[in-house]
Amino acid sequence: MSENTDVLIAENLIRHFRVGRGQTVHAVNDVSLSVAPGETVALVGESGCGKSTLGRMIMGLDRPDSGTVQLLGQDLAHMGRRDLHAARRSVQMIFQDPSASLDPRWTAEAIVREPLDNFKVGTPSERREHVLQLLSKVGLRPDQAKRYPHELSGGQRQRLGIARALALRPHLVVADEPVSALDVSIRAQVINLLCDLRDEMKLALLFISHDIGVVSHISNRIAVMYLGRIVETGETAAVLNEPQHPYTVGLLESVPRPRPADRRQRAPLEGDPPSPIHLPSGCAFRTRCPMAVEVCATSVPMLRETANGRFSACHRADDMKS
Repeated sequence: MSENTDVLIAENLIRHFRVGRGQTVHAVNDVSLSVAPGETVALVGESGCGKSTLGRMIMGLDRPDSGTVQLLGQDLAHMGRRDLHAARRSVQMIFQDPSASLDPRWTAEAIVREPLDNFKVGTPSERREHVLQLLSKVGLRPDQAKRYPHELSGGQRQRLGIARALALRPHLVVADEPVSALDVSIRAQVINLLCDLRDEMKLALLFISHDIGVVSHISNRIAVMYLGRIVETGETAAVLNEPQHPYTVGLLESVPRPRPADRRQRAPLEGDPPSPIHLPSGCAFRTRCPMAVEVCATSVPMLRETANGRFSACHRADDMKS
């Protein structure tokens, strides 16, 4: 694989869920994104916007209603069970809550060795050596290999989850809110670890989060998601410094300020998102948008290029340029 070739190319993904009384939840609506080797793409947005559903489709844990998930040139969305099992060596997941994602009956060594056993990688002695190397790489001591998850701290459990995700040397890692359950003092350590491992192993990392501060530190590009759609994307610094969608502006203004003297330039997000069952006509954000005009109620804005590498799904994106 060429270093310039995207590891992941997801195109036009749609996922709706049927709920009671014939209603439909529009979880993901026509989403496309890509991730290159050694790159972190952050997917951000409020709870319920479809981030985790998108992550599960990329992992092959959920099938899209339509669209493709190209992983190293293979379409996960339409694979049979056997081919999908083989392809999962190349994509692994770091879950939000390590306490819930690690088997409490297994030692740290057994947890990291499990994927190696499943795919029969190497001899038993080679697997053990590889496990100990991985534990050391993520900052766990050799004596901790025999400990159970409940005998480790929250940060250590998440390091264990990272080691398990890396056991098969995947090309893509999907990290779903991997630090939100950790103390603030531990978050920076885990984020720095992920950055170091990404650079060392040339990992493609899809980082799902609602924490703008964390995203600004770890990601190369950012995709902002609202009610199942990506509404803005581009290089992280450009998006955070000069947002070109009113929802992105609202997200940034909603971030707590350490000093009360730092007054906000614009109002933070107000109100709750509409129901994903009953989406508004036109732009789904218009019911909360201070810039909404008549066309916003009648036409769904498409994601279009507003500058080199910058894309926005807003009818008034040009009015937001500085």
